[in-house]
Amino acid sequence: MAGYIKSICLILLLYGANPVFAAEADPEQPSDRQIQIVDVGILATRGEMAAIARWQPLMDWLDSRIPQTRFQLHPYSLDQMATAVKTQSVDFIITNPGQSVQLGRQYSLSWLATLRSPHQGGTGLAIGSAFVVRATSPYQHIQDLKGRPVAAVSEMAFGGYLTLKREMQQAGIDPTGFFSAVDFSGFPLDAIIYKLRDGGVEGAILPVCQLEDMVRDGLIAQQDFRVLNNQAPQGFGCQTSTRLYPNWSFAKTGKAPEALAKQVSRALLALPEDHPAAKAADSLGWTTPISQLVIDKLYQDLDLHPWQNPWWKEALVWLKVNQQWGWLLVILIVVLNAYHFLLEYRFNQNQKRLLKTQSELNEKIAMLEHAQRVAIVGELGASIAHEISQPLAAIQNYSHGGLVRIQKGHSAADLQPVLENIKHQVTRASEIVQRLRGLINKRATVKVLSDIPAIVNDTLLLLKHESERRRVKMVFSVEGQPRLILVDPVGFQQLILNIVKNGMDACTAENARRPLIEIQLAFRAKDIVVRVADNGKGLDAPADTLQSAFYSTKDDGLGLGLAICTDVVKSHHGVLTMNNRDTGGCIVEILLPANDADEQREQGKTT
Repeated sequence: MAGYIKSICLILLLYGANPVFAAEADPEQPSDRQIQIVDVGILATRGEMAAIARWQPLMDWLDSRIPQTRFQLHPYSLDQMATAVKTQSVDFIITNPGQSVQLGRQYSLSWLATLRSPHQGGTGLAIGSAFVVRATSPYQHIQDLKGRPVAAVSEMAFGGYLTLKREMQQAGIDPTGFFSAVDFSGFPLDAIIYKLRDGGVEGAILPVCQLEDMVRDGLIAQQDFRVLNNQAPQGFGCQTSTRLYPNWSFAKTGKAPEALAKQVSRALLALPEDHPAAKAADSLGWTTPISQLVIDKLYQDLDLHPWQNPWWKEALVWLKVNQQWGWLLVILIVVLNAYHFLLEYRFNQNQKRLLKTQSELNEKIAMLEHAQRVAIVGELGASIAHEISQPLAAIQNYSHGGLVRIQKGHSAADLQPVLENIKHQVTRASEIVQRLRGLINKRATVKVLSDIPAIVNDTLLLLKHESERRRVKMVFSVEGQPRLILVDPVGFQQLILNIVKNGMDACTAENARRPLIEIQLAFRAKDIVVRVADNGKGLDAPADTLQSAFYSTKDDGLGLGLAICTDVVKSHHGVLTMNNRDTGGCIVEILLPANDADEQREQGKTT
């Protein structure tokens, strides 16, 4: 508040001491028609009162140096200043370099002088950004405020958001999405510091020296705030988070005459360093205009330069100049789109045909598997007949014995063991028929939790008579703790049946040895392994060739057995390998993932 009171007192003193102001205050006093009113627009970054206190002494200096003129201040915001220049309602403007470039590239402006900074011997570089945080906050670098809210005066404020935005972009940080929110509060700048002090935001983006000015005016305490990423040059009296750019500029609009502009330029350059007007503006007076190329480069880097048009405007300009190429481009786009739709249509048609072909192929594969199973049953006819004939013969014997006992007058209690034996043999015959039906029936592949050792035992029972006839010894063993595994029971049974039957054929072809087939089932933590080893003649061809469809080493073979086995293993996401044994014969190893009951329940929960 002390700073504002000083400003108001200064304005009142100036207002009472200046004869021009006194003439305005008294409507009865006649005005001098020879006095020329000169309108000067001022960018009021800290509000109208602070702008008048800073720049009115300079107006008084110009009044004293240029006879018959009165320079009148007009404090403006950014938008108001742009409107004043556009409508030529002011003769001169005093603004920061960012707005001076923006306006100078769009409207008729002539640069007369650049304000000299009171630091580093009066350099013309004094504009930049200071990223301010509370002294008690934990942040040490700007990068620490990612996802935090900050405040700034405007998205287009040069000595604030824009200079910091360029600095962050060159450091590989996009400020647009870096902070959780950027509160553009507008003028006066003092309000941003107060919002930071009160905890409304975590950081404030201010012009260079704004913090120091408020401390000097007694509005805030220096120890309550810190500036992050300070890179101020040695001897510069303010902290800055960015590089420094040219200071404020004094420019002539198209409204002011050239003769007056020359007088103003001479008066500005003649202002002594220690004059009250220079001190009020926090400067060492004025110097010749400094090149603003660096500011043009900043706006170009941010894609904000007035001479930079949006891409669609550039495209329209190009089309107007090159209409023939434009029409050719339009035709090309239309043709490419039509070609794209044609390709998409053909792709959809081909996809439908492919799906139909795949469905037909799957159906034919199922038919081949069914035909192969039927063929196996035909080959095992003698074994099947033997299996069924045994329970039938037993039933006949038990029935005859029962009749004999009835004829002899035995009681019903004597007949009970006979009837139970008959029932047992009927059950046995029924199980044999069910196994055959399950093997022969054509049905879709369905995976269920199955008892793997039981499936292997059932398969070996089907081959029992055949193995006895050929005098092939079959040994079945189980390692690990058996558990229910998710498989296709029919496909798995066909897999075991084909491999064991091939082993029997290989064993009987080698007469020098006693035929032996070892079937081993190993339950492991993540998988199960089925090993079928024989002591036959071994592989007659490479394993890949034997597993291909319609290749067979047998004179009457169809070449489907091992091909179907490979498909069954692949459908279970397993691996089938075939190798010759060092001791003679062949070993077939099948590795299947152990999708057991526990995993099935977990999959059900997930689904």
